[in-house]
Amino acid sequence: MAKYLPPELIINILSMLPSKSLLRFRLVCKSWHSLISSPEFSQTHLHNFNKLNSRNLVRCCLWTEKKEVYTIHHNDQHLTLDAPIDFPFNLLRDEYGTIFYTLIASCKGVVCLYNERSPKNEILLWNPSIRKKITLTPPSYMPELTLVFGFGYCENSDDYKVVRLAYDRNNLIDRPEVEIYTVKTAIWKPIVFPQDFPCYHILSDCSQVFFNGSVHWLAADLGVSHCSILTMDMSKNVFGEIQLPEYLVHYSSMGLTLTVVGDYLGVIYSNRCTVVGSSTYKIWVMKEYKKPISWTLIYDVHYPDTDLGRPLKLRHNGDLITESRRCNLTIYNREAGCYTVDGCCSKGVVLWSFSIDRYEESLALLDVESDGNNEE
Repeated sequence: MAKYLPPELIINILSMLPSKSLLRFRLVCKSWHSLISSPEFSQTHLHNFNKLNSRNLVRCCLWTEKKEVYTIHHNDQHLTLDAPIDFPFNLLRDEYGTIFYTLIASCKGVVCLYNERSPKNEILLWNPSIRKKITLTPPSYMPELTLVFGFGYCENSDDYKVVRLAYDRNNLIDRPEVEIYTVKTAIWKPIVFPQDFPCYHILSDCSQVFFNGSVHWLAADLGVSHCSILTMDMSKNVFGEIQLPEYLVHYSSMGLTLTVVGDYLGVIYSNRCTVVGSSTYKIWVMKEYKKPISWTLIYDVHYPDTDLGRPLKLRHNGDLITESRRCNLTIYNREAGCYTVDGCCSKGVVLWSFSIDRYEESLALLDVESDGNNEE
């Protein structure tokens, strides 16, 4: 083929193929192996393939069946099932039941998972499209610490990073100890938390969003009951702060969810009365990044007789995705009403939780030293 097609055309064709196929094509010849393994091609493939294949990753924790189920769904009106993903990790169990992983984030084809009950508090970086994983062992862990994680990607170094904030749960006024791990160096490096920042605490079960090169967490200044968005730039390893919409500043972060709506950073506020069955949802987007004055309310609905459930995501078309009271993944469309997403799990099972994020195929972690033979 190389004799008859220009190199640029070959790269363009290959970059539109699934990751699994590219693994096989690395064996065709030395030049293709070198091309497909290069960082430049990896970036081209990430952009070209996913631009034509917009999909979502749905995670479902099944309490009765004691397993985690991952499925890929097309980004159409009904989130139609594309394919299931084999989840290759064993779940731990104790006297209280199954211990599910904490899903930290999914970013550019890599899923970051954490299990606090594992012997070494291991963090897993998993690329499901090429069945590759690596295991990170964080710095020493002490039971009196509350751990919060962030996961993202550095454009400058073409590297994935994990950040860990360790809070002393017995001393809430102390600032956290911070370490950051970079995949290419395989080293944890300490980072100083700014002394001039308020004493923000991030709830370990709150959402995090990787957007515009930074990790974003919902955080609270316990001294003044003030909520804000704490950020960390993954290129500079520098913390920052973004003020929430004025309406939300003094609300508990428990009722808030960070999200991305189209090209904007967003925040979802929900007020649900499960006894009466009513619910209210308000969603703001920041039209100009890091300019709080640009927060704009784009979604404001109240249902006096219906609890739509825990909000997960607002789609670009205006549909609200929630985890319903019956533990179904539900889409609410203002014209069509509510309907359930099929294919996530069997009907009648008891669920622990749902999550949904953008799914991207990539070649990330392809040649990173692994902890086992995970390639097909």
